[in-house]
Amino acid sequence: MPQSVQPGKILRGGEFYSPVQARLSANDVVLSELCQPVARSVPRHEHELAYVTIVLHGHYREGDRGKLDDLPPLTAVFNPVGVAHSTVIGPAGASMFTIEFRSDSLRELGLRLPERTTFDCGVGTMLWPGLRLFSSFKNQNSGSLMLEGHVFELLGAITRLEPSAEKTPPRWLKRVKDRLHAEFCERLRMRDLAREAGVHPVHLARAFRRFEKRTPGEYQQHLQIRAACDLLRKPEWPLAEIAAECGFADQSHFTRAFRRMAATTPLRFRQAVVPKTAAA
Repeated sequence: MPQSVQPGKILRGGEFYSPVQARLSANDVVLSELCQPVARSVPRHEHELAYVTIVLHGHYREGDRGKLDDLPPLTAVFNPVGVAHSTVIGPAGASMFTIEFRSDSLRELGLRLPERTTFDCGVGTMLWPGLRLFSSFKNQNSGSLMLEGHVFELLGAITRLEPSAEKTPPRWLKRVKDRLHAEFCERLRMRDLAREAGVHPVHLARAFRRFEKRTPGEYQQHLQIRAACDLLRKPEWPLAEIAAECGFADQSHFTRAFRRMAATTPLRFRQAVVPKTAAA
């Protein structure tokens, strides 16, 4: 059931009026999927963490002192710390995805977020990294380099840092890719790669997408799947051992990632490429 919260209350990180369907607490963010099944008016309140809400479904209005903005599905809204607002959820209810940014992480990164609420209905830059982050969240890529890449892309959009002005790939990009090739089975972090490159993690995330058309985490996962394909050709390797050898959290994580990339399961891939005589 929704919590009973008094008007004017400051909500702590991870605290919401709507029921939380799923949550992931990571190094830089707290991610929550919310679902309010019925109409509800939420009293004026604040949040202790700056956050982005992406409206996924339903009718949602947000604002302050009687002025509420309609936020249709696939709208992203950023709210800074200390901005009071109230919300109204329509008769059909609503579902949302929220990304709360940990204050200590922002200080460590040297980032100052805007002090005003901003909206993006798809023509700005917040919605798309937010939706990619939601997809990573739903696919249970918790704590992964892939998830972190989406977080830093979203932070770049919120802070409106200028995109990379390089016309050609910078020299540091090869160093980052070389490290990914050498350590793709390891649990790398964006900060590790940023130190390798000598750039800020947000700059790394945006420049990597510009020149590689994907995040460092997606690049890493392609390398993991490619290595797994080689091992799948060897019938003596159990699937669970392949998953561990190639850096996946477990066999189910391996299967999900393989299915998304290869449109089949590891077992069916093995059955297709290994001669029956070799598998016998």
